[in-house]
Amino acid sequence: MQLRLPKRFIAFSFVGISGIFVNSAILYYAKEYLYVPIPIASLIAIQIAIINNFFWNHRFTWTDRGMKGYQAIRAGLIRFTLVSWIAGGLNWVILLLLHHYVGLHYILANLIAILIASILNYFLNDLWTFRHPGSDDKSEG
Repeated sequence: MQLRLPKRFIAFSFVGISGIFVNSAILYYAKEYLYVPIPIASLIAIQIAIINNFFWNHRFTWTDRGMKGYQAIRAGLIRFTLVSWIAGGLNWVILLLLHHYVGLHYILANLIAILIASILNYFLNDLWTFRHPGSDDKSEG
């Protein structure tokens, strides 16, 4: 039996990889050069990666879902941010648990947390943020 991933999930994964680089770079820079504690640095890194990922997902992953115009994009960014913070919250908790209680380096703990949270993030964004045109309320008009 061969596992075939949908093209959309593959595109989402490539966008996610860019988000991993953004997140990891911000986390590292904030901790090592700005001396921000890991829990705060992680929150900052997650939010910046969320904005990065929304932009690229809008442009490449869900281009067929008809999010056009300022109002629709703004509403999409708000939905994406809310959904991503559900997964981001999971990411944050896993990072802190793996770092503080298991003793993993914070970057490795963060990468594991991102991997776990990404699956939830994909399905929530597919179902809500970038839902099919016509299933939306009038907030995208």
